[in-house]
Amino acid sequence: MESKRKSEVFAAVVSSDVPLVITEEKDDKKRNLAYIPFGSDNYYPQALAALYRKSVGLRGIIQSKVTFIVSGGFHIDEANNVALEFLDNPNNKEESLDDIFENYLTDRYFSGNSYLEIVTDAKKSFISIFHVQSVKCRLSKEKDSILIHPNWGNYKKGDKLTKEVALYPKFTNDKRLRRSIVHVKDYEPDFDNYGIPSFISALDAAAIGYKTNKWNVSRLDNSFQSSGVLVIDGQMSTEDAKQLKKEFKEEMLGEGNQGKVLMIIKKLGGEGTEYTPINSNSEGDWMELHNQSDNDLIIANGWKKSLVGISENSGFDVDRILNDYQILKNTIIFKEQNRFIKLITKIVKDYNIDLEGLNIINLPPVSLLTKLDANKFTKIWEARREAGNEYDSEDVEQNKYIDSTPSTQEKKTESAIQSLSKMIKEFKAKLKL
Repeated sequence: MESKRKSEVFAAVVSSDVPLVITEEKDDKKRNLAYIPFGSDNYYPQALAALYRKSVGLRGIIQSKVTFIVSGGFHIDEANNVALEFLDNPNNKEESLDDIFENYLTDRYFSGNSYLEIVTDAKKSFISIFHVQSVKCRLSKEKDSILIHPNWGNYKKGDKLTKEVALYPKFTNDKRLRRSIVHVKDYEPDFDNYGIPSFISALDAAAIGYKTNKWNVSRLDNSFQSSGVLVIDGQMSTEDAKQLKKEFKEEMLGEGNQGKVLMIIKKLGGEGTEYTPINSNSEGDWMELHNQSDNDLIIANGWKKSLVGISENSGFDVDRILNDYQILKNTIIFKEQNRFIKLITKIVKDYNIDLEGLNIINLPPVSLLTKLDANKFTKIWEARREAGNEYDSEDVEQNKYIDSTPSTQEKKTESAIQSLSKMIKEFKAKLKL
């Protein structure tokens, strides 16, 4: 009986806190709530946000995507003063359209959903556009509005903190203002009400990334000591064994529990006190897990490792960075930029704001000039000036480009050709005689 209780203790397993891959409730299901839950507990966006904060790899990839898509920001003809004013201040909140676009993309990539609120009046004399955090939004049961609440864990029907806004293009009357909200969601098969982020298939990989970091921090905090089990002679009832199993699960397994010692009191008359260390000799496996986590996240997000800053064996490869950037620019980057520009252009067209020609300035991660040979674009007198030597910018010879100056080998080749040409001419002259 004693050995059985001991085996129960060591069979304890802690479940992962990774957000589950959810399924969406069918529309024919009767709902008693005023909203459509996102996840079984309606807290799925919050779980994804927590994962985004924990996982270094996931956060780095999403921030890289946002950075390169927003890039140098929106640009339009400088003569279009109305449009320029809108780009600089779309909502009297000291934020630009670039800022809204950045928040919009961040929400899309970590949660699969983005929300933009439109505020105007009955005469459409002005328009303001705001970004609304996706974690605060839920689709109404009727699917014709969005409910916005600061903390869905404390939501109650009729709560004064809840704001209900009609889905665009419909508007909700709010005193003298009219409000509407745009819901942009990533397509996912078998999902109708909410979007799902592209990295959904790599949830486990994101968890592995932050758990391996947490594991290393715990080992450092505990001076890299091994955990162990200390067994002492004593009396243990069935209830004590259950309590011990619970304590083992809470204290010995999971994040932050390396370098601890668990004490077990056995029935009297046992073999005596003994200590069994739980050795950890798998540093290599953990590193491979961490690297595989980053690779899986890169693939799931449809991005490139060279643009994230994840170290490569090849080092800083300018050609690879530029090639990867060109591929992403012609696929994901342009697609996202055009999608948002079309959306904003459509929204403001009824408010006398002409966004014709609106585009985003794309800045590559490294300059194309790094691939160019400076000698082909530097004149001799410029090089002499930089070297601190005497130079003459009017001299014809010094105005030649460095690369155009024949090398020693080229001079020898040219001299040989001239000598051969001279010999041929002399030979032809002798033949005529």
